[in-house]
Amino acid sequence: MDLHQIQVSYQAEEDRLLFRASFKSDGGLHELRAWLTRRLLKVLWPAILQALETQVKLDKPQAAHASADIIGMEHQASVDQIRDSGSFNNPYEAEIQDFPLGEHPLLITSVNFAQLPDQPIRINMTPADGHGFELAFTLVVLHGFCSLLKDAVRLAEWDLELEMPGGMLENPGIRVFN
Repeated sequence: MDLHQIQVSYQAEEDRLLFRASFKSDGGLHELRAWLTRRLLKVLWPAILQALETQVKLDKPQAAHASADIIGMEHQASVDQIRDSGSFNNPYEAEIQDFPLGEHPLLITSVNFAQLPDQPIRINMTPADGHGFELAFTLVVLHGFCSLLKDAVRLAEWDLELEMPGGMLENPGIRVFN
């Protein structure tokens, strides 16, 4: 199955983020749902940043010394690419035919990363009980996911600063050079 769309939305009544990922196959759209808590995000965000840094070292060992700057530039380029393609503006398709892990979101309690050179970053999300799921994120999709997380956390008012390394601004304003 191919990843079709991802969505991260703040659910005030649960005080959690609802993560939804849909996949296309010949049988239609399939969806995985998971709850991401503030406590989990405090662990997930640094793990994502570490995975991005590790990926730079795996893919570009000669540039490992500049991994923070590379991550910042890749993030900006990825978000720009997604925004320019209009993907952030597309509504999430709700015509789901199948929920392989059930319609009720899993409460994710741990995440693990698997990485190889020049391969998507694999993130395994697991609940306390039962089976979880693993998703493969290309760098562009992972940076898009990061942007969705940042937006949802801002809306949730959880007082978490989700910043990308490298000092790049996601929405830079007018800059003046004197």
